[in-house]
Amino acid sequence: MNVSRSQRTASSAAPAKKSSRTKTASNSTGNAATAKSKSHKEALAQPSGEQVALRAYFIGERRRALGIHGDETSDWVAAERELLEELNTK
Repeated sequence: MNVSRSQRTASSAAPAKKSSRTKTASNSTGNAATAKSKSHKEALAQPSGEQVALRAYFIGERRRALGIHGDETSDWVAAERELLEELNTK
């Protein structure tokens, strides 16, 4: 019976140490993954289609009021570019 207790003690002690190491490793990995995902989300921040459409509308209105030649596609591209710049500077 003494042998069984020592085996139980030894076997239960080893997994406890191993699991604590695993927890520590997963916590540090989890923190790194969270930091990466936050920076990744910020880098991939995209304006919604509604935001781009509204900005393109006002760009087109200003362009027509000033008599500048252009089209809706160039207004849309300019709107996307402006919005992306604004999102990346935040």
